[in-house]
Amino acid sequence: MKQLLFLSTFIVGYASMHAQSGNVGINTPTPTNTLHIKGNGTSDPLRIENLLPAQNTAGTLVADANGVTRLRNSNSISSVRATGNITLAASDIYYATNITSAPVKEYDNLSEFTGNTFTALQTGLYMVTLIVQFTQQNSGDGFLGHAVILKNSTVTENNAAKIAITEVSGVATGNSYSEASAVFKLNAGDTVSFQTRAYGAGASTSASYKINIVRMD
Repeated sequence: MKQLLFLSTFIVGYASMHAQSGNVGINTPTPTNTLHIKGNGTSDPLRIENLLPAQNTAGTLVADANGVTRLRNSNSISSVRATGNITLAASDIYYATNITSAPVKEYDNLSEFTGNTFTALQTGLYMVTLIVQFTQQNSGDGFLGHAVILKNSTVTENNAAKIAITEVSGVATGNSYSEASAVFKLNAGDTVSFQTRAYGAGASTSASYKINIVRMD
């Protein structure tokens, strides 16, 4: 009992020594948060044992560059899925994916996607994918279909695939889509946008597309 009382008094006294404006510091006399733990840079400063399993919507504790800890769960993760259709009026011209009509957003968790552009609200690593499904032509030897991803208006991924003519006697003659994907380090405010092109096609061709974006860290 005496040992418990001594330990309680020590903890209260230690916290009081490092308390300032309602904040409590461990290893720092100037805490900036309600509880501010300063490590020594060579060992983990925080350990919590015997945690219960997560209930309902699971969350993950994450820390920024200053060590400020926050909860990350399905309500705070960047995640976008959008689909659309596009008419490429002329061959050999790059078109924004929303040139014909606005895409349909199946979800946009943090409201970061408008038109053909994603604007990051948070700094992090993002997985970005664009798949363009082209309408095959009935004659000729096909054309090149491009799927293009731009970061801050600069092309970073421009992948082309040979779009073959339609099937012959029930046998598929080749590919009908192009895909571009990349992992980007984005700062808050950086943009990712999307384009497509048909190279060597007729005067007009059409396509459908899918855009997927998810923050990985």
